[in-house]
This record gives sequence, structure tokens and C-alpha cells, in this order.
Amino acid sequence: MHIVKSFALAVLMLALAVCTTGTSEAAQWDGGKIRVEGLGIAPADARGTQAEALARRAALSDAYRQLAEQINGVNVDATTTVESMMLMNTTVRTHVTALIKGAQIIDESARRDGSYVVTMEIPVYGSGSLASSVFTRIETRAAWAAPESVYAPYTPVPYDTTGYGTYERTQSQTPSSPILQAAMGATPSAAVTTPAAQTPPAVTTTPTRPAHPAATVAPTMPAAPVVTPAAPTTPPAAMTVTPAAPLTPAAPTASAAPVTPAEIVPTGSAVGGYTGVIIDCTGLGLRPAMSPVIKAENGQPIYGYKNLDVDKVVANGMASYAHSDAEATRAGANPLRLRAVSVDRNANPVLSAGDANRLLLENSASGFLDATNVVFIR
Repeated sequence: MHIVKSFALAVLMLALAVCTTGTSEAAQWDGGKIRVEGLGIAPADARGTQAEALARRAALSDAYRQLAEQINGVNVDATTTVESMMLMNTTVRTHVTALIKGAQIIDESARRDGSYVVTMEIPVYGSGSLASSVFTRIETRAAWAAPESVYAPYTPVPYDTTGYGTYERTQSQTPSSPILQAAMGATPSAAVTTPAAQTPPAVTTTPTRPAHPAATVAPTMPAAPVVTPAAPTTPPAAMTVTPAAPLTPAAPTASAAPVTPAEIVPTGSAVGGYTGVIIDCTGLGLRPAMSPVIKAENGQPIYGYKNLDVDKVVANGMASYAHSDAEATRAGANPLRLRAVSVDRNANPVLSAGDANRLLLENSASGFLDATNVVFIR
């Protein structure tokens, strides 16, 4: 009999582990709750009410253990879990510990075989949630990146994803995108050196040389008193022709300037009317995180915690994760659909320069990023 009970218990524990693993991710990343079932069995020599009480205590202990394991493994951002945040920050550790202790019992029951089951859950978002323990308030929101900035070289800087400086302490500055690696390997140095080298020589050399000849000719003309009257007429004519020559290079410069905006912003304005954005990351290994960062191809963050109102982040999260457009209800009835070109550190979708530019343009018109109406398909 004891062998049968032991076998049944093993099967139950295996089923519980499978169910918990299969449902926790959806609960964690779609505005739901982390839910676990604790299973307890009374000692063999316990009887009646005492056996049930001891079984319940064991079930509670098992549930708390599972909650701690689930929460510890939650990815806060691309490089940090809740567990590592608790190790780095005593405030987070205190809040999360209190959160686990205050977990809500959803259901509990005694079974015929003498075991006891307790179902407990913790909200991921909302009042008294895991998000309220992980995120802290930022007094001044960062402005959205300029749409055209996604085409310029960008040097990565430490990015705080929670208000506690998580990225600054844990993120290495090695770019993951081949395009970003190329930019970081050559473009930044060229971007700093080239303009500095080109601008001074162009501006300093051109005016200086005409100035010296003019200064040299001026003293020479007064030195010859007889030629002076006839010379004024000729030099003005020469001086009139000289400005015409500089105007010729100026004309190509003026015509080249409009070409760049046309390439950067094909329409020059947003379409408008979008209710959210769906970014397709299927096949790229995207992993759910509480504080993801959308990046442009040059490595520049264009959507992150610092751009958002912390109350909205705590209440709803920064994004939801889905497996199809049908599940992407958070993006609304008319979402902007984009495809990620890669995923940075398995957590941050990376958009092409054109798509990043379009996303920022459309957000400036509709404000769906401010509302955190973001869905990642994976």
C-alpha cells in the first residue's frame, strides 16, 4: 500500500512540475499572476485532524518554495534576474521577501489519500505586485529619440532599466549586432575625427587664402598712382566674377541637402491612427523580460523604461508576449506591424533603421508607446 501511495505521489509531483512550468511564463508576461500548487503529506504516524494540519503546513511550505524559485528566475532585463537584483539591492530583497510572505491563497483542499494541496499566487503587475518591487520611480522621463537619429552612429552607454541602475552594474558593453559591431569598430572614431578634420580646414583655408591675395593686391595698387584709376574698374569686374565661382559649389550643396531627408523619411510625416505596435521576433530566440528595450540597428535604445511613466509600467508592464497576432490584443485594433532584424541578448528586439524611424514617427503622432501598447511575437 505504501508503495502504491509513493508511486501516486511521484506522479502527482511530476504533473505539478509540468503544469507549473508550462503556465508560469504566460502568467508572468501577459499581465497575469505567478501561480503555484504546493503539495503536502502528513507523517505516516499522524492521524485525523493532526495529520491534515501537518499536511497543510507541508503544502504551504512547498508552495512558498516554488514561488521563490519562480520569482528568482524572472528576467528583469537582458542580463538581470530578480534573484541577482536581490543580491545587489537590499531594498529589492526586502520588498520581494515581503511579497512572497504575503502571497494569496487561492484554493486549498485535503485529498482522500491524505495529501493536502494549496494553490497560491502573486501578481506580476498592479498594486502589491512583483513589478512594484522591481521598478522604482524616475522623476524625469527621458525624451523619445529623434526619428532621424537612428541613422547616425551611436556609442552605447549604460542604460538603467529599472531605476536601480541594473544595466549599469551588470551589462558589458559588447555589441551583439554585426552592424553595431562594425559601427563601434570604425564609425565612432571616424564620426568624431572626420567632422573635426574636415570642417576647420574647409572653413579656415578658403577664406584665408583669398584674404591674403586681396591684402597683397591692395597695397600694390596704391603703390602705382597712375594705374590706380584704370585699375578700379578692372578689379571690380574680377571681384564680381570671383563671387560667382563660389556660388557654383554652393549650388550642389543646397541640392544635396534635400536628398538626405528624403532618404531618411520617405513620406516626411507619420500616417497616424495606429493603436499600438506588434514586433515579430519569431525564430530569433526572444526571451520574456519585465524591462525589455527596443533598439535601432545602430544600437540606440528607442523604447525603454526611462521613456515611460512608472505607474503605467507597474500597472501593465512594458510589453506583452504572444505567439500570434490573434493573441496580440494589447496592440489594439489598428497596430503597426514590424519585423525585428535581430534580438539583442535574447531580450531586446532590434529594428532596422527604416522601421525604427517609422516607429518613432508614428508614436509622435499617436502616442501608443507612451501607453505601452507593445506586443512581441515570439
